[in-house]
Amino acid sequence: MTWHEKKAQSMAILDKYKDEISQEIYERILYVIDTQALEDIFPDERDIKDLIRIGKGETTTDELVKEIIQRYQKEWGVA
Repeated sequence: MTWHEKKAQSMAILDKYKDEISQEIYERILYVIDTQALEDIFPDERDIKDLIRIGKGETTTDELVKEIIQRYQKEWGVA
């Protein structure tokens, strides 16, 4: 998959949630997609859902980091 296709895939995921979020949140997440793409990193559906939760104020960055660590510990059988 090319760089453009990967970026388009992340943007398509974000577009699925466009009607559920404000324009400001949409633009912030789009900015994240753009800046991560510069490093060849592309948010997947779970990442975008997490960014939406932060944007809506449902969680903080610190809380999300803890959740992600726990998620990976569980997936990798470490803890």
